[in-house]
Amino acid sequence: MSLDTKKLGQQVTEETTAPVSATPASVAGQDPEFLDAFGVQARFGIKRSLLYALLSEGLVRGVSLRLRGRTRGKRLFAVDSIREFLRKQMEETK
Repeated sequence: MSLDTKKLGQQVTEETTAPVSATPASVAGQDPEFLDAFGVQARFGIKRSLLYALLSEGLVRGVSLRLRGRTRGKRLFAVDSIREFLRKQMEETK
């Protein structure tokens, strides 16, 4: 593409590439194995309080990541256990 010096004062817009848009992870084949409570709510609509109740009843699985001696950590939930719970709920309603 050559530069036209006569058009320097004018604003010229040309698209050289197609617009980029994000694809959901599940569409791209990269479904996460674990999510935090915010990720579970965004993906499945299950809020934190219900999620922890399901965890305490053993209906979903989770893991706490915490350094030794620390009181705070990060709780992650297994996506496959959440999907399994939802499938069972669907079967029970039939």
